[in-house]
Parts: sequence; structure tokens; C-alpha cells
Amino acid sequence: MSETCLDIEMASQAHDVYYLTAVTWRDNQPWLRVHTDDPPSVEAIEARDLHLRFRINDEIARRCIGRLERSRDGSAYVDCKSPPTTGRQCKRCQIVDNMSAADMHQAHRKGRDAIDRRMAAYLSHPHRLYVAIFRDGSTKIGTTRGTSGGQRLAEQGAWFAKYVGHVDDGFLVRELEDLISESLKLGQAVDTRKKISGHLRARNDNELTTTLEDVTLEVSEVLKTSNIEGCTSLNEQWSNPAIGDPHWQDLRAYPAVLTSGAHEFTIHSMVGRLAACTRTGLTEVFIIDLQPLLGRPLERGEFELDELVQQESLF
Repeated sequence: MSETCLDIEMASQAHDVYYLTAVTWRDNQPWLRVHTDDPPSVEAIEARDLHLRFRINDEIARRCIGRLERSRDGSAYVDCKSPPTTGRQCKRCQIVDNMSAADMHQAHRKGRDAIDRRMAAYLSHPHRLYVAIFRDGSTKIGTTRGTSGGQRLAEQGAWFAKYVGHVDDGFLVRELEDLISESLKLGQAVDTRKKISGHLRARNDNELTTTLEDVTLEVSEVLKTSNIEGCTSLNEQWSNPAIGDPHWQDLRAYPAVLTSGAHEFTIHSMVGRLAACTRTGLTEVFIIDLQPLLGRPLERGEFELDELVQQESLF
């Protein structure tokens, strides 16, 4: 696949500053949502083989990354032009997202009538329950809306996973998720630092699949003995589309601070929000977490690049 340069893609619009506001996944492919203010625009750009050259311009205000709103039809992105207060969002978007997350994750405890009606409609759809494993060996129990596709697993950067249950709605699926977490001490999230560490010092794929199978059997036993109506057993394997991609072998931690200075790299592949990248003139493949860039003003230009001082590992 030929390399795409963000400078070239946007040159006709003469944008000097742009903002990345999200990493999204569609049809097993990663995309970057890119905003500009002059003139106002937003577009999705395929991340694979994308060349970036920029510097962080702290003299320009950061941009709120917006928020997600959920309804019967699914999730929809809402753009926001307000400056962020803390973190990557403005106060309003932060409040809305926090309330939405609380409603989603506590829906089975609060009850349908106690949460926002749009969230209740969103949850009133079939969901699936899954067990995922990451390259460091960390496992988690999780849920996803819908009956097909692996977008949620791709977003999270799982390496292997198994769908273990088809559940009537999002209320019951979270009840089951909590039951399994409590019964097996199985977490519902994996820290990004562990995900990065797993790529730098990956465990053998056969070992990972064996561990996943063992955990899945335990989860299936809990579901079986719980005898809760509304859940149908599944045994469906999922594998990350990056498995077999040589860019995910022998990775190095990116040896520079991404939130300041000038940088240049080409994204060859992504797992979740983590990118496998190369820099012109170097043979190493670096792993870069793109999230710290979200909402920051990225200025295009031929700037002097920050020197990369390589170490064995930063994790």
C-alpha cells in the first residue's frame, strides 16, 4: 500500500494547524478524526501508512475532542468547539460523558427508569459477553452491543478473545459481567501501560490462546451454574487483524516525549490506539500511544525534529 502524507492530503486546504480528536475503527481498519479551524472542517483519514510531521504549538489553544451520544440507533460523535478545561474535554462534554458512562455501567443497578431514556434505548438491544486477552497475558471480561463484528475488541486492542454469551439486552449483560468479575476476580479493564508492555515483551501466541481457553471455561461454568434466563452460550473465537503483521515484532518504545517538540513518523499498523511506526532514516519500529496527541494543536512544517535517544525499554 502506498504511503499517505497528511500534509499532502490537506495541502489543498492550506491548513497550518490541525487537531487529532479520535482514533476510530471501521471494518477492521483504524481511522483518525482530523479537525481544522481555518477553514472549519472535520474528516476521517485512514491511519494505515499515514505519514505525520508536526510540532506541538503550545501557543495555540487546545481543542475539546467532543463526546459520544448514545441512542436506539447506536453511538454518534458530537463535535465541540469549546476549549478544554482539564484533560481533553470542555466542562460540558466531560459532564455529559461522565453521566453517560455512569448510566451505562450502573444501568443494571439503577434500573431502566432511573437512567437517561436515550441510554435506556441504546441498552435495549442484544449484547454479547466476551473474554479478552492481551499480549502481556492480562485478561478481562467485557461486553459489546450487537450480535456480530469485532469493533469493540479492535478498539480496545485485545490480541485474542472469545465471545461466551449472547444476551437479550445491555442491562442483563452487565449483571452477568459483574457476576463473573466477582466470582472469578476477573477485571473489566486492562491498563494501557500493560498493553504497551505486552507488545514490547510479548508472550507466545500459543500460550495466550491456552490461557484464554482456560479462563473461558471458568466463565462458561459460572454462566451455566447461574442459570439466568436471557443468555445463550457462545463459543466464538476472535483474533486481532494485526496478528501476523511483521510490524508488531521486535518493537521499541518511542524514545521521545510526544506532547512537546517536533516529530515525524509513518503509521504502518495499529492495535487499539497504539501505532506501530517508523521514522525516516531509521530501521526500528516504534510503538506510539496516539492518545496524548488528541486535542493538541499540531503544526505542519519542516521543523527540526526532536532527537531520539533510544533505550532498551521504557516499560
